[in-house]
Amino acid sequence: MMLKLFLKQVFVFLLVLSIVNVLLFFLISGFYIKDYEEVDLNYSEFLLADSHGTPLGDFTEIHDVHNFSSQSDSYLDMERKLQFLIRNTKVHRVYISVDDHTLSTTREDQNNLDRSSFYTDQNDFPSYRAYFFNKYLKYYCIFLNDRYSLIIKNFLQDELFDYSKWGGVRSKAAWEDLNIPEQEKQSLDRIENYFVDSIPSKEMTMALERIIKICKLNKIDLVGLKFPLSKTYYGMLGEESYGADSLFIRNKLIVVDFDDLFLEQDSLFRDMDHLDRDGGEIFADILFDSLENVLK
Repeated sequence: MMLKLFLKQVFVFLLVLSIVNVLLFFLISGFYIKDYEEVDLNYSEFLLADSHGTPLGDFTEIHDVHNFSSQSDSYLDMERKLQFLIRNTKVHRVYISVDDHTLSTTREDQNNLDRSSFYTDQNDFPSYRAYFFNKYLKYYCIFLNDRYSLIIKNFLQDELFDYSKWGGVRSKAAWEDLNIPEQEKQSLDRIENYFVDSIPSKEMTMALERIIKICKLNKIDLVGLKFPLSKTYYGMLGEESYGADSLFIRNKLIVVDFDDLFLEQDSLFRDMDHLDRDGGEIFADILFDSLENVLK
């Protein structure tokens, strides 16, 4: 009798836990996962980058390139996406970010491995156990993913109970409206976040080397891109770099460097090193028009 009651309680507990998980996953899916799972396979050229590529939006499609960039993507995430593309469509060319910060050790923590598992298959993992845990358990079970827990906490604290954000446009000072001391302060914060170590991440370097190898094996043209930077950030950054572009050059790959393209046009930036949507539209045209001559 006691065992039967215990089993009933366990069943009820698991049922409630499952319902809570489904509801929370629905919330997570709505504003964290959904956009990340969107990819158009009707293209043969793709852009892979972190948040520096996202302002280009769908303007790349005018040039027959699908923008597969996502905020905080690391080379590990890009490698997964690349493998997914190869398995599911014909890939002719890939444009990939080789900015100064992309081999930073910060990308070992600030990445999308919880989301990019969506694009993986069993061959991307050392064992079936690892594959099943990352592809299914960690992806769909809220209670096994620390990132999901943090997102829900931030949503409750910063979104749900902040009535000023309901249905309105969030205001933020434009980069061009900030005075020089404030631009310098924000730029320094970004540099200190990216360049925490004197040497590049071994993990990110190995992932980028694998991407290069995968493209060579599959006869995919690989082009490195360096995105535009604001004048203040560019000046403060100086020679600070982890050398992703140098890795490309050593492998005899093309690198197109646009980091100083808009030094006198702060109006095109949303912050020190990210273009805004207008900047992304203008840059997309400049980028792919110039590449027509480079890639001939």
